[in-house]
Amino acid sequence: MSAVVWTSARAAVRVHRTGLAGSALVVALSAALLTATGAWLEVGLRHAETPDRTGSLLVAVASSFAGTAVVIAVLVVASTIAAALRPRARELALLRAVGATVGQLRRFVAAEVLLVFAVAAPVGVAAGLVLAPLLAGPLRGSGVVPAGLTPGLSPWPALGAVALLLPAALVAARLAARESARLDPAGAVRRSAAEPVGLPRARAVTAAALAVCGLLTAASPFAVAGTLGGATATLGAVLLVVALALAGPVLVGEVARRGLAAAPAGTGALPRLALANARGFSRRMTGAIVPLALLLALGTVQTGTSSAVARAAEAQAREGIAADLVAEPRDGGTLTPAQVAAAAALPGVASAAATAVVPAEVRIDQDGGDLPVLGALSWEASTLRTVPAGGYLDPDVVAGSLGALAGARTIAVSRDAAFGSASLGDPVDVRVGDSQVRYRIVAVYARGLGLGDYLVGAGAADRPTASGAASTLLVRVDGDGARARRELAGAGLRVLDVPAYAREVRDASSRQQELSTVLLLALLALVAVLAANTLVTATASRRAELSLLGRTGATCRQLLTLVLLESSLVTGIAVVAGLACSLPALLGVGQGLLGVPLPVVDGTVVGALVAAVVVIGVAVPVAAAVPVTSRGRR
Repeated sequence: MSAVVWTSARAAVRVHRTGLAGSALVVALSAALLTATGAWLEVGLRHAETPDRTGSLLVAVASSFAGTAVVIAVLVVASTIAAALRPRARELALLRAVGATVGQLRRFVAAEVLLVFAVAAPVGVAAGLVLAPLLAGPLRGSGVVPAGLTPGLSPWPALGAVALLLPAALVAARLAARESARLDPAGAVRRSAAEPVGLPRARAVTAAALAVCGLLTAASPFAVAGTLGGATATLGAVLLVVALALAGPVLVGEVARRGLAAAPAGTGALPRLALANARGFSRRMTGAIVPLALLLALGTVQTGTSSAVARAAEAQAREGIAADLVAEPRDGGTLTPAQVAAAAALPGVASAAATAVVPAEVRIDQDGGDLPVLGALSWEASTLRTVPAGGYLDPDVVAGSLGALAGARTIAVSRDAAFGSASLGDPVDVRVGDSQVRYRIVAVYARGLGLGDYLVGAGAADRPTASGAASTLLVRVDGDGARARRELAGAGLRVLDVPAYAREVRDASSRQQELSTVLLLALLALVAVLAANTLVTATASRRAELSLLGRTGATCRQLLTLVLLESSLVTGIAVVAGLACSLPALLGVGQGLLGVPLPVVDGTVVGALVAAVVVIGVAVPVAAAVPVTSRGRR
């Protein structure tokens, strides 16, 4: 880039430093989030192939969150850069009018973005490296990492974060300046004074296609049951929000038009003016609505999915255990065959059998084990559950036969674990402790959330044993069970009925979701900052409009009331749109995980999210309008 472009860009950044400060904050937070995630992912990759393989579960958790974090962070940065440049359409048009070429305009905008990144990205990267060790507590609490495993200083997470965010910001800046760059100078000035009516055909077609894809994706659990269908359904909410961003100007304009038509004759001037502004500046309104709707939709769908997973785990555990009582060693250890036989001989006990859960790693990619990094990613931390004879467990087999587990090196796989990657007769490589065994799939079952993703025969000669294994005694009673309870408790066992045991499975699943909740809060905080920054930028861009109203006689109170009415309209549309975008996904999650097409909603969380949207959507614009309206009266 030429020296003139850099000089002009530095001058523009100084002039617009207040508006760009919000963009810099979003860039810094996004860089911090991606850097912290990358730091833990690097730790997992470094320790995944060590003899103790302490990083295998961390790799799975970090890579899963990294996918979502990258998508959200890239969208957030692209949106905030576009929002910062959109109010400056007139400035860009004037540059075209005085002779700037299209190439010069693009280089000018790119230089501004690079300057913002030069300041914000290092701050965010440093913050991410400092904050990454603070995640050690939640990670250890969820059993993802052992004590003493913390990330060190490494340049790779920082470089990865910048490499992901910077291209997205440059593309967003280029698109934001595209309309002004394409027009002739006089047309660009005219275009900057008013928003265009309607949508370009390509944008309308893309919005319709995304809406259809979002609905189809949200409905995928009706064809693919289980956690895979539920996870796919959540993507539908994001697609619908993107469709809203594209088609929003038309929807907002139509809402405002109908509001004006339905307004009673005695409606005051300020409500009519607010609706007229929404109709005439529907694109500006959409830019404020989309981040708020995304905040509500993302939080509602993710927390609803977590609740559905916990409820499904409880239901599957309750239905999958064909016994009357469940007994466990009080120390959480394993039961010897002699202890099982002794328990089965107790008065009141008709029969008993033990099932053990053994920590293991399962290869999920048979072709990715040659390179160290790919090898680490191709193994997934899981568990193996032994299946006792006698029909004590009912995993709801959908293919094959559970009786085939009597053979050596045979395994049953849950439908979620097998989908798209394995079928009957396929091999499955499993690592337990220091040994690696290749099993053959003989059955596929549905109740993986309640019983685990992998089942092996309890009587096989090569059944797995490893440190950390835990035994559960499944008991059928003779009579009402009261005597069996007393005898088992006297033998040093903790005794539960099946519903109580299923509730413990649900609670354990909920505890596993705590880490997801912490990570979700980080994403929601980033989206909330985006929403607040977008609203502040949009309000500040109206300085000339509000100043004109002030000079024509409007009081500061009237101007603030106008902003309040407009922000209330924006917030109301955002709440309705966010819930509408999340509803199809929640219906799909209910169908996929619980078998009932009813939305699973965490009412407390949704209420808190709606309150946050209202506070951000109403309070932030009004607060930002106070200095603008005050200056407008002078």
